Amino acid sequence: MSDQKVSLLLLRAKPIGGSKHIAEISSRLKNTKQPEFKEIIMTYSVESNALYGYFYFDSPTELALLDAQTFLGEAANFLAEIKLSRIVFANPIKGFSSDQVPLNRYAVETDPEAGWQEELFAWYDQEHLPGLAAVPGCVSATRCLNLDHAPYSFSFYDLLSPEVLGCEPWLKVRHTSWSDRVRPHFTNTRRTMFQFL
Repeated sequence: MSDQKVSLLLLRAKPIGGSKHIAEISSRLKNTKQPEFKEIIMTYSVESNALYGYFYFDSPTELALLDAQTFLGEAANFLAEIKLSRIVFANPIKGFSSDQVPLNRYAVETDPEAGWQEELFAWYDQEHLPGLAAVPGCVSATRCLNLDHAPYSFSFYDLLSPEVLGCEPWLKVRHTSWSDRVRPHFTNTRRTMFQFL
């Protein structure tokens, strides 16, 4: 997987002291890294005290793995459990509400059981991602590959609110026969609702 072109860098970390310094960390990273990237999006989950930063390249780029401490500079002093991963976009889709501004990013990270990767990716691309993108309140849906740190299958959904996850159209997409067949073969799964900073 390491020879694939990278769409963005993903920072995953735990802010030391919880949300106390989150605005400062986010601002510092955006200000120092902005010249290097097309776009920088910072998200935070209060429930899991998780900071995810998305550093988008202008175009897919060949890139060796970077040292996270060097990349972060002084911001690293405010973070623990730091992982910096190269991310490849597999399937970004505009959502039903693509003309609106999302408030939340819902991330689903998982590894398929041995022998299930091909079916998992087919399910995502043919049914699950397009289905969820079509739900009112979904701004975009994106499936990615994390080249460096498990879980390696990484999808995220930009939403108008967390309540989109509980609406009838969203639940209908989640409860198909194909979903029921594939989902038991997820391993190392994380589901996290983030707010944009």
